[in-house]
Amino acid sequence: MDHFALTGYGWEASTLRSQSFINWGSIQVTSAADAQWIHDLSRFARAGYLQLTIVVASVLVIIRHLLHRSYSKVSKPEGSASTISLPFEITSQVLRATSLAFVIIAATREGCKWADVTALAYAFVLGVLRLVNDLEWRHVALHHVNFIIAGSLLILAAGELLPYIDADHAENMSLVMIAGVSTLAAAVFVSLITRREWIPPPLDLDISGKLPTREPSPEETCSWLEYYVTYEWLTPLMLRGMRRQMTLEELPNLPWYDEPLFLLSRIQEARRKGKSTLWTLIHFLPKELTTMSCWIVLCFVFEMIAPFAMYKLLGYLSNPKGASFRPWVWLILLFIGPLSRSVCFQQYIFISTRLVVRVKSAMTQELYYKAMDSMELDDEVFAEMTATGKEKEKNQQSTTSTGRLANLMGADIDAITRSRDIILVLFGVTSGSIMSLIGLYKLLGWSALVGIVTMIVLAPLPVLIGRRMVGIQRDMKRIQDSRISAISEYLASIRAIKYFSWEDAVLEKVNKIRAGEQKKIWSLNMLYVMLNQLTEAIPTFSLVIIFTLQVLVRKEPLTADIAFTSITLVRTLRRNMSMASNMSRGFTAGGVSLKRLDRYFNNVIPLRPHPIGELRISAATFRRNKKAAFALKDISIDFVEGGLNVVTGQSGSGKSTLLMSILGETILEEGTITCPKDVAYASQSSWLQNETIRENILFNSPFEQVRYDRVINACGLPIDFNEFPERDGTEVGENGASLSGGQKSRVALARALYSKASLILLDDVFSALDAKTSALLWQEAFCGDLLKGRTVVLVTQLPWIAPQADLTITLENGSVKNVQQNLGVVRKSVSLDRTLVDDGNVDMTAESAAAHTSETNGGTTNGKSTNGTNGHIKSAEDKRRDEVTQEALKTGPTARLQFFQYMRLFGNPLYAMLALLMSVLSTASFVGTGLWIAVWVDAYGKDAAYNVAFYLGIYAAWSAADIIFSGLTYIAYENGGWYAARSLHTTFMKAVMSVPLSWYKATPVGRIVNRFSRDMDSIDNQLTGMLRMCLESLTRLIFQIAAVGSVLPIFMLPAAACCTAGILAGELYTRTAVAVKRLVSSSQSPLFAQFTDSLAGLPVIRARANMPQIFGDQLADKLRVFSKASEAQFNCNRWVALKIDMMTTLVTVAAGAIAVSKAGLVAAGLVGFSLTNATTLSQLIILLVRAGNELEIELQSYHRVREYATVEPEEKSDEYKSIEEYSDSPEPVMPKNWPSSGVVEFRDVTIKYDLDGPEILKNINLKFSAGERVAVVGRTGSGKSTLVLSMLRFTNIVSGQIFFDGVDITKFPRRKLREALTIIPQEAVLFNGDVKSNLDPTGKVPTETLERALQYCSGIASFQFHQNAEHTRDGNGQANGFDGAYSDESQTDLGINLLTPVKPKGENFSHGQRQVLSLCRALVRKSKLLLLDEATASMDYETDQGIQEVLRKELNEHGRDRTLVTIAHRLKTIIDYDRVVVMSSGSVLEVGSPKELYDAKGQFYDMMKHSGEFDDLVEVLNTKA
Repeated sequence: MDHFALTGYGWEASTLRSQSFINWGSIQVTSAADAQWIHDLSRFARAGYLQLTIVVASVLVIIRHLLHRSYSKVSKPEGSASTISLPFEITSQVLRATSLAFVIIAATREGCKWADVTALAYAFVLGVLRLVNDLEWRHVALHHVNFIIAGSLLILAAGELLPYIDADHAENMSLVMIAGVSTLAAAVFVSLITRREWIPPPLDLDISGKLPTREPSPEETCSWLEYYVTYEWLTPLMLRGMRRQMTLEELPNLPWYDEPLFLLSRIQEARRKGKSTLWTLIHFLPKELTTMSCWIVLCFVFEMIAPFAMYKLLGYLSNPKGASFRPWVWLILLFIGPLSRSVCFQQYIFISTRLVVRVKSAMTQELYYKAMDSMELDDEVFAEMTATGKEKEKNQQSTTSTGRLANLMGADIDAITRSRDIILVLFGVTSGSIMSLIGLYKLLGWSALVGIVTMIVLAPLPVLIGRRMVGIQRDMKRIQDSRISAISEYLASIRAIKYFSWEDAVLEKVNKIRAGEQKKIWSLNMLYVMLNQLTEAIPTFSLVIIFTLQVLVRKEPLTADIAFTSITLVRTLRRNMSMASNMSRGFTAGGVSLKRLDRYFNNVIPLRPHPIGELRISAATFRRNKKAAFALKDISIDFVEGGLNVVTGQSGSGKSTLLMSILGETILEEGTITCPKDVAYASQSSWLQNETIRENILFNSPFEQVRYDRVINACGLPIDFNEFPERDGTEVGENGASLSGGQKSRVALARALYSKASLILLDDVFSALDAKTSALLWQEAFCGDLLKGRTVVLVTQLPWIAPQADLTITLENGSVKNVQQNLGVVRKSVSLDRTLVDDGNVDMTAESAAAHTSETNGGTTNGKSTNGTNGHIKSAEDKRRDEVTQEALKTGPTARLQFFQYMRLFGNPLYAMLALLMSVLSTASFVGTGLWIAVWVDAYGKDAAYNVAFYLGIYAAWSAADIIFSGLTYIAYENGGWYAARSLHTTFMKAVMSVPLSWYKATPVGRIVNRFSRDMDSIDNQLTGMLRMCLESLTRLIFQIAAVGSVLPIFMLPAAACCTAGILAGELYTRTAVAVKRLVSSSQSPLFAQFTDSLAGLPVIRARANMPQIFGDQLADKLRVFSKASEAQFNCNRWVALKIDMMTTLVTVAAGAIAVSKAGLVAAGLVGFSLTNATTLSQLIILLVRAGNELEIELQSYHRVREYATVEPEEKSDEYKSIEEYSDSPEPVMPKNWPSSGVVEFRDVTIKYDLDGPEILKNINLKFSAGERVAVVGRTGSGKSTLVLSMLRFTNIVSGQIFFDGVDITKFPRRKLREALTIIPQEAVLFNGDVKSNLDPTGKVPTETLERALQYCSGIASFQFHQNAEHTRDGNGQANGFDGAYSDESQTDLGINLLTPVKPKGENFSHGQRQVLSLCRALVRKSKLLLLDEATASMDYETDQGIQEVLRKELNEHGRDRTLVTIAHRLKTIIDYDRVVVMSSGSVLEVGSPKELYDAKGQFYDMMKHSGEFDDLVEVLNTKA
């Protein structure tokens, strides 16, 4: 069984070796007995019983319908019902009336047709009555009319036409009866081609109100012939796809019964009935599963018609005079059999693919709603879901809960849908195998039993290999998960990797994981080759044994019918064995996924909403989850209703957990809590949707201009909008990537303020803001009436806010240390000198500015927009509609012959040629085996002294060569594909590590990860198989046409016509299918983005009333797009399959007719060989078309990976020559020990993020001496971060020079520069692993140095509270993700050490602890220049002071040659620094010591005044002086 067969088309696209010589080995019957049943059946049909039966049945059903009919109105969300098509209706009425008239005349003349008259008269009357203007009656009556006329036609055909197949029948039918049957047949045909009338669906009003009003889908109104046979309703789509690129609007509409919300209601009802996911799906899909079973059984039955007809046709050719039936009967069956089989199989596939869409749509929503309504699962539950046996003992690659749920939604639901073909195996394969075994026994007797027993005895060998493959597959998937998790984590933190120049270390780690994965892939490939060849060899070996016993032991001649029939039946068994063994892998995976989903649904803990009331907590104990060591204990707080409640405390004291507890996101172990229903929440790490700024602020609330303007003014956002080309229509990007930290925080605050929630929870929203912006925000948002009557709970570290709060709560180590009420307090704004407030906002992250400038394509962004906040913004609906098409078009067309380029990666051009040669040899050996059978059979009639051993031996040799060459072909392609995948992945990973940061703004990380996962998986496992299948199909088609043409040369004409038509249809299909496939792939991105995006912000979403339902409806909108594209893709396959089947069936009939004309002139064996090759042409052409299409689709994965693997790197390898060649360099030769000091000098430096963009920094002249501690301060957006990023060369230095230790930093590679510097960013980034790997990913720093750095930091406040609870639980403990883990054990027993586990994103550490580890990371690098970018902004004062003390100690102990540059919003942090640089609007405003700037009474003095800590700052300055 070929791998291609498993990937989407089941048994029809089975291995080319599975179906070749088709013949029939039924029991021989005599001519006289054969004809009698014909006349008996004809007499029974004429008797009238059948006609009266169908009439009575129809009448009874109609009466029952009218009695039980529901007369209530139905919902009509879909539009108007369709009206009667007058041309078709008139034609049908006329044909029915004409047929009735002819049959009445015939009955009058012959006197025996009155039962037919009765039936046709009933149909005519019913057809007239259906014109009554009642939509439902019209629909029901039409079904009965069509049933009666179709039944009457079959009965008339049986009674009047059936006798004419008897060769001895000599009577002639009357002309009147011929006319009657013809008109009735025409009436049936018209009914088949008449478009169906559409009835609006009776949907639930809650669902119908959410559906888009539209016209019905083409498949709901197309004719029965189009729906079941031709799929002509897809032809307009195919023609559009041929002419141009497809867009979503051009795809057929989604039928109402596939609407996501309707499917959600169905699966929720099914879930209530079924205890497990399996039974839920059975209750959800009873009709689909039943009809699939019926269609596949019919398919296997009809499959035998063509071989039977060919067997009879060969019998006629060998003895024309002794035939009991006319030869045209077998030609008709040669046409009807394959066509019927194709119709049945395509209907099976049509329903099974529709099942895929429905299961994905329904279960994705079910998972989404379950996640929305449940608490996050413990790690242990997910570990049990993904690991068994030895795996539980291993230290697995951790993943986030969002990743786990996304994996359930993606991989597990996909695995369940891929196991749908268990219906085919249970019903189709089983019945087909039983028929084949019975046929073999009837044909060959006991010798067949020996062959069957041989197959049964050897059958366990493939099973054993299959079991081994399952184990390796599981290991490979585990390693693949580790690789994707690692890549996802690294790409999400690419900024930190670039900061520290860790690209090589990351590449080494990923390549190491990839090497292990490829080792498993190679083992899997080799086992697959062994499995495939064993599956091929066992039946072939059994067939050789059968033939040996037949000719040597039983002394029976090997005639054509016995030989070809035996081969056919054994190959059918081989095909069935291959399908069962290969598909079992999918069934196993599906079973595993069902269990994983069951575990998830059974283990989730539903959220328990608090009783609604005023916010009050009484004697409550909260824990993040059951395994968490840290808990809030005995909390009793009576919050001030309608007032400001401030929560303070050290880092890790439980502040964020308190807010989570109010939201219901923790477990309430004891005590009580009441809370309002609608809560607005802004988290510490701001969560924003990947939408526009305005959409984030509105958060699905109605737009109110006045309220909106007040909120954005209160949050200080208009100044920021002035610098955005799209103003508030600017996309914030993934995780708010295009905004600075302060901007993200203020947008999240604006979202909370804009809401009308009575309770607002704010988690440290001031931490990312400078003092002046904080003062503005305090004045506008908290001192006015914007929050009047609304309860606010604010977590903050700012000391001047607490005295102005109505209630101040101080937490310490999970308990309430102090509650202080300030009754009657009046909040006062800090007076601001407006002239000193910056009016610009030019400072963002390097990436965000690059993204902004790229959006304008070089247009200026320096001026203010005149549009105002209400300027023209593209609607969200427009963007949702466009984004799928845009991503699809971005990948561009895939070159048809790009596989040559892919094969060049096989390692050697000669190796690629060898693979092609093996394909030809494999095909030649297969065709040669069949040809030798024909020669052997014909030898009986030519050679009296027949040498059995000679022919048998050569047949065995041909069979062995067939298997050997097949195996070598597999190995050749798999080995080449393995090398190609290795090369591509290495190049791809290196490329994405080398690109500039700005590239990631235009390229979402999710899209890159998708190419590392889905596209690389395709290259690893699919692409090579598709390439081999396509080339083998092509060579097989050429060989078989040549084989038939050599025996029957005239056959080349219909064969050429068939191939031409097939290639044209295939080309039409391929162009459209590839375009639709792009839309399907692209429509998945928004789906996954919504899923992962909203899961990351669950607390924010769930806090708002009815918000989860709104997000669920948005998911349904995206699923509607995905389902629409998926159905179009699947249906395109049905369209081309039926077209090619029809054409090739006609060719088979033509071959049969040619053979009849050559009767007696060509040997029977060669005729059989030719006809059996001709009958498989249809499957070959379909296989070639589909293989070509799939190859082109899979080549898209190669194209997509190669597209990113060839992106422009941040700097080219030849960009820097030896430094001696720069004559203008102040240092002709770089010192060997560079850098030796931390001296930094800016000389007239002007900075841009984009060469065509605005100037961000202008004419900067600064010099930092070695050993100095320099602070850079200024309002948010003044250029501070840009100044620091320029030292790391993340910007474009358009003029001037920056010198570091006397060397111009633009004169040598960025990586060398970044290795010499160290930055502690605002957001500390930790990676999955342990503390040691986080401090030094390169592995080059001695362990003693790492331990000493940890020892340095051990005294910092927040670091002391960390308890390594994981060690006490064998690595399975769950630390609190918000505030760290705590226990009563002493810190000396459980302190942080190098082996302490670190979870993804450092989830088991508090925010403060992560920042301290980031400090340790900086200490071990011992850089001469240390940069801090607001690294302590969100720390409590004690932790901040601890970090500063460690830095001071480090600088003092290691000489005065190390320079520290700090960006700080908190002036208390830097008031004792040596020098302060005050920036404003991209320029240096003031430079000097803190005391000098204080005495100057300038901008720095003003910032001190508005810091809320003026007296403390002055005291520090005086003490220092």
